[in-house]
Amino acid sequence: MSITNREQANKYYSLINELVDDYIDKWKIKPSRLKKYLKPGSKRFEKFLMKHNLSEVLGAEKVLKDVIEDRASMENDGVITFESFNLLESNEFKISSMKECLYKGIEKADLKMEKVLANYFDTNLGSIDIKDSDKHIFRLEDWEGDNKDVVVYSNEDLEIILYNICDHLYKELSKKEIELTDKIKLSLDKLINEEIFEDKMTDFLSEKKLIETITDMLVNHTFSGKSSSYFIWTNKD
Repeated sequence: MSITNREQANKYYSLINELVDDYIDKWKIKPSRLKKYLKPGSKRFEKFLMKHNLSEVLGAEKVLKDVIEDRASMENDGVITFESFNLLESNEFKISSMKECLYKGIEKADLKMEKVLANYFDTNLGSIDIKDSDKHIFRLEDWEGDNKDVVVYSNEDLEIILYNICDHLYKELSKKEIELTDKIKLSLDKLINEEIFEDKMTDFLSEKKLIETITDMLVNHTFSGKSSSYFIWTNKD
């Protein structure tokens, strides 16, 4: 099926507008961050289309891209209602600490993660329970009978965590001032280009550095290893 006329275009723009707004509200993601999470061509972008039976609709990708761009532009330009502004500025939508970078915008743990853990620790699914689906914490018993608390993230999750870290650190840096002389101080807000900052941070936070940073944030866990496209941390003994 393809979008071939104005009536169909209006139908899909209306549908996808509603789906995007629901996604923003459900995952408490600002449109500016949604643009990074649902990049055209990414697995998450394709998954969004498939989940809503839009992957076979020719032209749906463009509509989704347009709607996300529109939401991000509305946020940047301040073209939003007073109620929406208050919502986007609420604590639910903000990342107020480094630790929150591990949860914001991350989808709940799923059965596929349980299967990855069962294979990695050579145990069966019956020995694995989800302890906290939001934080991707599992409790499992390995083949030696030892209990472990395990955290697992997919490669896509790590990408979102990276975006969260960049977003949080940029906001924190923007609050700071530099002292040029005894009487001249300048706020870094608006002086730092966010895109350049993010490029520098993503270059700096290689996979190894990002894993080290996540390990520091998890505090009680150490990095165990990687299985396929999943990264696994276990609690310290």
